[in-house]
Amino acid sequence: MGPLGCMVRKEFLQLRRDRAMLRMIIAVPLVQLLVLAYALTTDLHNVRVSVLDRDATPVSRHLAAAIFENDAFVPGPRPADEAALERLLERGDTDLALHFPRGFSRELLSGSPGPVGLSVDGTNSSLAGRAAGHVQAALIHQARRLAPAGDAPGGLHAVTRFLYNPELESRLYMVPGIMVMLVTIIAAVVTGMAVVREKEIGTLEQMMVTPLGSGQFVAGKLIPFGLIALLDLALAMLVAIAWFHVPFRGPVGVLLLGTLGYLGVTLGLGLLASVVSSSQQQAMFSVWFYLIFAVLLSGFFFPVENMPAWARLLTWLDPMRFFMSVVRGVLLKSAGLADLARDLLMLGLMAVATLSVAVLSFRKTSA
Repeated sequence: MGPLGCMVRKEFLQLRRDRAMLRMIIAVPLVQLLVLAYALTTDLHNVRVSVLDRDATPVSRHLAAAIFENDAFVPGPRPADEAALERLLERGDTDLALHFPRGFSRELLSGSPGPVGLSVDGTNSSLAGRAAGHVQAALIHQARRLAPAGDAPGGLHAVTRFLYNPELESRLYMVPGIMVMLVTIIAAVVTGMAVVREKEIGTLEQMMVTPLGSGQFVAGKLIPFGLIALLDLALAMLVAIAWFHVPFRGPVGVLLLGTLGYLGVTLGLGLLASVVSSSQQQAMFSVWFYLIFAVLLSGFFFPVENMPAWARLLTWLDPMRFFMSVVRGVLLKSAGLADLARDLLMLGLMAVATLSVAVLSFRKTSA
């Protein structure tokens, strides 16, 4: 046991001297536990409901107000007409749209089924199904209370449409998210290992004495990985369309623009992790630490609206959230440049900021 004890002692001494790794081992799990314990929830929260009340009667207003008595629903933008209601769903500005047609209250109070239009954003099948069920239950309960005595209960007839994913198949929601994961892993992890590998084998110093400038060296490292990530995305897209039957409804140019912006962010983060790490293990740990937060705060598994307000603010720092919105919007909703302008702008700004910090850090380290 003598040699083993010496080895264990050496590992503890080395860990104590490595302050960066010590912080990662102790502080990072605590931060993850505190953040993710609140962020990971499948309860319905802050589901946006937009109401178009063409009937404009006390009955229709009472039914609409009854929905928001449940803490799961919050008022969404109010549309002016049916076309505006469709645009709210298409752009992702609301999750559920409720339409009371003219004459609704007259038919309901006469004992006839009162038709109500219920349109749901079906890209997130879990959220869509549960939200629609809650709304229908609330409407039917209130309609029974308003129906005249002696009439058959449930005088409300709700007509529900699930847009973009009519059959509520989870693969249509998950496969685009997995594609985003593939691009992230290829771009961030592989790039994170690039420069630190040069450090470990001793070739980084040799590269620095060549006529190549630091900017050229960084570009030569990032461009191949960016091309590989684009190729992987194209292959994943073919599999998604041919095997999983995921639709491709939007413009290719918008998807490519969002991909380039996201690659700028992930390649920059990988390079930054590689620059600040002294070993491949540290670089890998740094990248995976980022991936855990990025995935769970991106809306990949759980809707961003389910998170508390402070966690939703954190998602604005997560580039995967915006790229996830671009991929799902283009594939499932036929979203165009105007619909995804916010997400594309955020990806562009993050790419410029991340690459700038990574290149400056590399120059300072290599100097």
